[in-house]
Amino acid sequence: MQTIKKRLASADYLDVAERRAPRPISEQIKPLIPLGAVWLAALIMLLVLVMQNVIPYELLLLDPSYAGGQPWYTGLVSNLGILAWTTATAAAVAGAWVSWLGGRHGAASMLRGGAILSTLLLLDDLFQLHSVVTNALGAPKASFYLLYLVLTWWWVISERNELHRTNYQLLVCAGGAFAASLVVDQVGVGSKDVSLVLEDAAKFLGVLAWAMYFIVTARDITRSIVVALRLQVANAESESARLRNTADRPA
Repeated sequence: MQTIKKRLASADYLDVAERRAPRPISEQIKPLIPLGAVWLAALIMLLVLVMQNVIPYELLLLDPSYAGGQPWYTGLVSNLGILAWTTATAAAVAGAWVSWLGGRHGAASMLRGGAILSTLLLLDDLFQLHSVVTNALGAPKASFYLLYLVLTWWWVISERNELHRTNYQLLVCAGGAFAASLVVDQVGVGSKDVSLVLEDAAKFLGVLAWAMYFIVTARDITRSIVVALRLQVANAESESARLRNTADRPA
């Protein structure tokens, strides 16, 4: 009994002491090390951009609408789409990390693959790689679309069991909207202006559904892990209380 009391008292003391002890300077500086690495890489990149003579550095530094003398709202829907791609990617990465910490390795693998695919789509939309690369290689844009289709198919097939446990209907909606956008882009519907509106509208709706899927999935998995951890903590506290009651009883 005395041994149990000593262990519990020691654990309580260490817990309180750890919360109240001031953090050493070395621990306070440690979080700044990754920031220093990121800043160094950013400064090197900016230095290279300023020193190169191929592209005027003003075009690389200024906002596109400002550099081109366009109104501030130029490319509004496109920029909102980039934000949606970024949100989807960030949600997938965060969800994969939480899933890995929580021991949900299947979910972590599925979200990790989704994050990679979302990153590729984000970069493509941001830098228009499907046009730049295909023009440089003299290949049709459809070849780039086919590549994304194959990557998406591989992700869906390999992670179908995990995807089935999520709100995959959102992905179906995203895929349908993307397909409609591609059809309009390749075939055309009505006049050029009508095709432009339909293509970009379908693409924007698809990106929103894509982002919603990863936000909802990351939320659901995180909530499940947190609930499981809270149950474990409650069970541990119950066991600790039982040990205390046992320790308080006379031998």
